[in-house]
Amino acid sequence: PQQPQSHQEQRQQRPQQQQLQHPRGHPQQRLWGQQVQDPEEHPQGQQMQHSPRQHPQGQQIQHPQGQKMKHPDGHPQQRPQGQQIQHSQQRTQEHQMQRQQGQSQQRPQGQQMKHPEGHQQQCPQGQQIQHSQGQLQQRSQEHQMQRPQGQSQQRPQEQQMKHAEGHQQQRPQGQQIQHSQGQLQQPTREHQMQRPQGQSQQRPQEQQMKHPEGHQQQRPQEQQMKHPDGHPQQRPQGQQIQHSQGQLQQPTREHQMQRRQGQPQQRPQGQQMKHPEGHQQQRTQGQQMQHSQGQLQKRPQGQQMQHSQGQLQQRPQGQQLQHPLSQRPKEQQMQRPQGQLQQSSRGKQESEPSGSQSKGSVPLEQQDLIPKTSQQQCGDQPREQQNAQPVGPLPLQPGVIKRGTIGNPGQVAVNYLDINMDKMPEKAFHYDVKILPERPKKFWRLAFEQFRVNQLGGAIAAYDGRASCYSVDELNTKSSNGEVTVFDRHGRSLQYTVEIKETCDLKVDLNSLRNYMSERIFDKPMRAMQCLEVVMATPCHSKAIRSGRSFFKMSAPGQCRELDDGYEALVGLYQAFMLGDRPFLNVDISHKSFPMDMPVLEYLERFGMRQKINQSTDISHLRGTIESFLKGINVVYKPPKSFNSLPKYFKVNGLSRDPASKQTFRLEDKLVTVADYFKSRNYMLQFPQLHCLHVGHPAHNIMVPIELCHIEGGQPLNRKDEATQVSNMIKFAATSTNERKAKIMDLLKFFKHNSDPTISRFGIRIANDFIMVHTRTLVPPQVEYQGNKCCSVRNGSWRIDNLRFLKAKSKVHKWAILYFDSPRGRKMPFNQVADFEHKVLAHATTMNVSLDKKAEIRPYRDERNLDQCFADLQGKCDLAFVVIPQFGVTYSTIKQKAELQHGILTQCIKQFTFERKINPQTLGNIMLKVNSKLNGINHKLKDDPRQPILRNVMFLGADVSHPSPDQREIPSVVGVAASHDPFGGAYNMQYRLQRSTLEEIEDMESITLEHLHVYHKYHNEYPEHIIYYRDGVSDGQFPKIRNEELKGIKVACRQIGIRPKICCIIVVKRHHTRFFPMGQPTPFNKFNNVCPGTVVDRTIVHPNEVQFFLVSHLSIQGTAKPARYTVLENTGRLDIDLLQQLTFNLCHMFPRCTRSVSYPAPAYLAHLVAARGRHYLSGTDRFQDLKKEYNKRKIVPEFLNTNPMFFV
Repeated sequence: PQQPQSHQEQRQQRPQQQQLQHPRGHPQQRLWGQQVQDPEEHPQGQQMQHSPRQHPQGQQIQHPQGQKMKHPDGHPQQRPQGQQIQHSQQRTQEHQMQRQQGQSQQRPQGQQMKHPEGHQQQCPQGQQIQHSQGQLQQRSQEHQMQRPQGQSQQRPQEQQMKHAEGHQQQRPQGQQIQHSQGQLQQPTREHQMQRPQGQSQQRPQEQQMKHPEGHQQQRPQEQQMKHPDGHPQQRPQGQQIQHSQGQLQQPTREHQMQRRQGQPQQRPQGQQMKHPEGHQQQRTQGQQMQHSQGQLQKRPQGQQMQHSQGQLQQRPQGQQLQHPLSQRPKEQQMQRPQGQLQQSSRGKQESEPSGSQSKGSVPLEQQDLIPKTSQQQCGDQPREQQNAQPVGPLPLQPGVIKRGTIGNPGQVAVNYLDINMDKMPEKAFHYDVKILPERPKKFWRLAFEQFRVNQLGGAIAAYDGRASCYSVDELNTKSSNGEVTVFDRHGRSLQYTVEIKETCDLKVDLNSLRNYMSERIFDKPMRAMQCLEVVMATPCHSKAIRSGRSFFKMSAPGQCRELDDGYEALVGLYQAFMLGDRPFLNVDISHKSFPMDMPVLEYLERFGMRQKINQSTDISHLRGTIESFLKGINVVYKPPKSFNSLPKYFKVNGLSRDPASKQTFRLEDKLVTVADYFKSRNYMLQFPQLHCLHVGHPAHNIMVPIELCHIEGGQPLNRKDEATQVSNMIKFAATSTNERKAKIMDLLKFFKHNSDPTISRFGIRIANDFIMVHTRTLVPPQVEYQGNKCCSVRNGSWRIDNLRFLKAKSKVHKWAILYFDSPRGRKMPFNQVADFEHKVLAHATTMNVSLDKKAEIRPYRDERNLDQCFADLQGKCDLAFVVIPQFGVTYSTIKQKAELQHGILTQCIKQFTFERKINPQTLGNIMLKVNSKLNGINHKLKDDPRQPILRNVMFLGADVSHPSPDQREIPSVVGVAASHDPFGGAYNMQYRLQRSTLEEIEDMESITLEHLHVYHKYHNEYPEHIIYYRDGVSDGQFPKIRNEELKGIKVACRQIGIRPKICCIIVVKRHHTRFFPMGQPTPFNKFNNVCPGTVVDRTIVHPNEVQFFLVSHLSIQGTAKPARYTVLENTGRLDIDLLQQLTFNLCHMFPRCTRSVSYPAPAYLAHLVAARGRHYLSGTDRFQDLKKEYNKRKIVPEFLNTNPMFFV
């Protein structure tokens, strides 16, 4: 039908020479569904008027036979689903067509556009066809139509558009076909823009299109453009709307699409582009495809692009195709919502930095259904780091807690499993369990299982192995007979009496796990989580060894992973319920050392003595080493056959005082040696010269021969591993994220949680794969050195080549070198010491550290001689380099004498390093510590104008170092470090001693007072803000920190009459949350970890706490462990974005290296303070009054005031 006369009058005909040409011959990209308007200016004051008429659904556009659309070259053109035809002539808005996605337009036969030579040209969804010969296709608003999904525009075969060379060229979704004398249109720089979600593109005022009476046309909700699956369609990240001649197009409201934040547009499987020769070429996100001028690219949906040389190119799902675009100035760039960052290059492909890549986000409620195409991976390129710009807000977290928004968005898998609780009952029953006798407890679980079957009629109940059991059914607690008999693996029977009774609070509200988010009650589900943790552990007890929350699988025969010294490494599954947006099961790999299952004689030959035992072997000289391993270990004593008795289990107390041939005990009022006793029982000891094992209760003096004892395998020990074990364990456990996930999945298959009858009875099931969470990668700061020279942080590190320390004391420091002159054996050559002097002096000059041109070189032979050297240097020397021998004087001895007695600043170097590893890198690391100890500042961070800057702030870090479980008689050491410079680069310290079982800091008030006085000394004022990072606190200790430590800080502030704003952040490293990018390891990211700066503060964090996970370092080996931060108090109401960026920035202020460390410098330095206090305790085994012990070990006051950062 012909258009109304009013429409024909409004239409303008443009001559061929006035065709709309896009600059540089590149095509124009447009958001799917938006209108295209030619940029021909209307006379001022004239506006385009149109009426809001819509074409009824299903109507087709009919063209008279003589009004066929012709291509300039006479080639017909076929337009696939959802495309619009764009003309170079001006069209009014009522000529444009609104149609739902997936509905095609039918054209009568005979009106098809043809292309020469029988080749089809196809345009996929959202593309445009432009004609340059002045030929227009006219459609009134009544011609608009909606077509159902999947129906494309059909033309007779003879009228289809053909391509010239017999090859079908295919264009992916979102690209355009523009014909203008063979040239492709290219947008100018000023036309590129990024815009936040929901903001439309603005046109100059005189060019805006207005409806009559100034009202915009609104489309009813049911007529909005929707995606076939009910999800709105979103433009892939990086696509732009570009118009030539500087005119911007403003879509009306009915053309705007609703799209969920972060959902990228997915291309069906068949739409991938393939590379020739069977090799697939993958393009990283943001890369662009370039086409030479005048070449057209045509790809229908579902087809592949074939290049002229037969090469196929493939793109990962969700990536976009971009033509070369001019880069616009920074001031013209706008922010795009999460997952829609604009990327461009000028005339050629621009390689993206190695920072984390984001392919869009998925709504929070659907994050577990995200296909594994989105990932965040670091290190794809060796020296590039992506500078992520702040983007729009991520999906809102349920609840009232504000979450962070800045950073480059992405997604990553996390080792949390979803829990299906649809069939879980609303309540369970909690019972107390009492088993007698109390020892041995290792058979309690067998006793309860026997009781459950016999006395409870086989009712399903989950037992925690101690004093509780849970059931969804009420149990009979009135059983009269609770006696059961169990047998160990050697056939010995044991009698137990089992009794159960109802607890005071019998019912457990399991339904609280379903509705805690809606009711905002977060304490209530804790009891239900404890119940389900016991339930989830049920299938693991019978197949593995439990240690804490981990279940370790025994090594298969021949697959033992030895750690040396008689230990082996076992791999276990850690599992724990976590409360996030919904309950999760946190699963991870655990590694622990266990004593190897072997005879005690084998241990002595392989590890104790490392030689074959014979009749003359004496172990008395190795007594300490052997006892340190055997003490506390369970052994199986196997009596000789002549004794006719079963094996027994004993715990080893140590070695006997004498060998078996001399060790006596009283038997029937007379003393008998152990060897003679066994001889009287018809057994001759093979090695009577070896000591016996003292086993059982210490007061009973039970002695058994070593040759009859066997070390029981699979027994977890709470003891500190030696250096050799730790080194070997790291080599075994440090794997990539891919290997770690594979191990976790193998253990989940081994335990088969979903097949266990107890778990099934409670109606819960766990998912088979990790969930996906949103991440944000923060921008690393710029590191500033002397002369305002800055260097960039790339992959968590930076280089200071040809840069000088920010601040160094101009005073020329006197220094000395003390080296160990062994009285026996090989001596250190003096020339080597002199060479070290020259190297240090040269490096110090380069780094701006002022050292005297000549060092005083002195040897020492023992501790007494070292003491004399320190006494001579006191008051004459500012710094002493001390070489630590491999045997003899220890590091702890040197620090005790230098800092507690003489007040000498020391820098220790191991003799091995001194002799073999004095290279520029080692000297650079030494100078980092030396400059800090001499009150210099190595570097600071360049101010970021995008972040507010805190002024007059004191950073406070605290840590408590506890002894190992087998050294409880040694006190805990408190370490607190506080900054006293404007940059957070210079610190002072305080340490204290307190009871070993105490976690909170008792003397926080006096410690804070000391730090405030030092701050006032340097600033002549007190701080307005105190940012307190507290390390080493478990979740259950949070109330104590708030009630005692923060109270002590506030009391100290009130004493000097100040009220600073306090922000307390708890830093937790002992957790099992890990991030797993989807990619594979690369040469620059060998373990496939996320980028430094990766933040997660949604989904897996506590819903009622200000909490976030941050990976601030690049893991050198193994899977990176994020630090978990919980904001406990924030009286200054600092914004969460500020706190997250500040925390990440402080990880770059650790003075001992040029890398970003795993948690902030204040907390890290507090750890060093506590470690230094631990060295002050070395050499003492018994501690009576801790205050007196501390007073004995006070640091020399003058030394502490002169060199406050000596502990670095």
